[in-house]
Amino acid sequence: MQVEEYLKKYQPVIYQTFIRQLQSGKLSHAYLISGNPGTPLYEVAMFLAKSILCDDPEPLACNSCITCLRIEDENYPDFICFDGSKESIKKEAVSLIESMFEKEAFEAKGIKIYMLHLIENMTDEAKNSLLKFLEEPHPNIYAFLTTNNENIILPTIISRCQNFHIKSINRQRVIDDAIMLNVKDEDAEFLSYFYNEPNLIYELVNDEDEFEYYSSAKKSLFTFLEAFIRNKREAIFIAQNKVSPLLGSKEALRFFIDMLTQILEDVLNYLNHQPLILKSNEKIIASLSEKINNPNEILLEVLKCRGLINLNVNPALILDHIVYHLAGENK
Repeated sequence: MQVEEYLKKYQPVIYQTFIRQLQSGKLSHAYLISGNPGTPLYEVAMFLAKSILCDDPEPLACNSCITCLRIEDENYPDFICFDGSKESIKKEAVSLIESMFEKEAFEAKGIKIYMLHLIENMTDEAKNSLLKFLEEPHPNIYAFLTTNNENIILPTIISRCQNFHIKSINRQRVIDDAIMLNVKDEDAEFLSYFYNEPNLIYELVNDEDEFEYYSSAKKSLFTFLEAFIRNKREAIFIAQNKVSPLLGSKEALRFFIDMLTQILEDVLNYLNHQPLILKSNEKIIASLSEKINNPNEILLEVLKCRGLINLNVNPALILDHIVYHLAGENK
């Protein structure tokens, strides 16, 4: 993803503000970058952090100097990152940052940076430790925090940071721009739900491993829905024998449930004579609108099941629950 081009095109206020602060030497000691799910919070925070340390900023990170490359390779001792999208950030992580940053910087620049991605996924102890650390800012130490839900962040943490809010791009614009990058219409429509940035969609469809999760989930979804439209008993059989084996990973199951959510939202759009997002699948959405009795209730049930994934409930049991609930509403 070309983060600088993204900031110029879609987030000009953040772009200009940070350049002005960097060039004047008046950086904030802590930045909180917020935005809806799908916005490139991690990428933006990483890019701005690199811009402070870059050997040859232009005016932001060049992404090609030794320092930028070392940060990318997690091989820069004065930069540390904890990613709350992968696991909960615990107090020990904040304690590690504190202990590392009490010492002198390893690098000649003398600047230390820490990044905490999705701080809503911090434990309460970690949040309190972070607050204490933010209350006593040290020279040449900078923090980059990100969140998808600013409403649940401690107000005292928010007040100690400069806030950058990433504005969501109009979804149809994301779809159109992704299609311009030669992403297939159907993939652009579905993936715009997950990525509010066309280049991220392009990168996913060209990443063999990531695309495998998505394509497997998409194939499973349409195998099930086509059977569901024909006959609910057939749909249950298909789900248990053909779909379930393809959704053994949490990643694939998340894609399956989130794409089913999009389908159901468009069923409601169709019934209410509203524009569809998934225009490439209008035919199957129209057919489902004739088969599902209570799409609102089904959608709520599917969203509840989405939350069970992180609780380590068996994926097959989650799928069975969705299938039986949906099939039970079949007219």
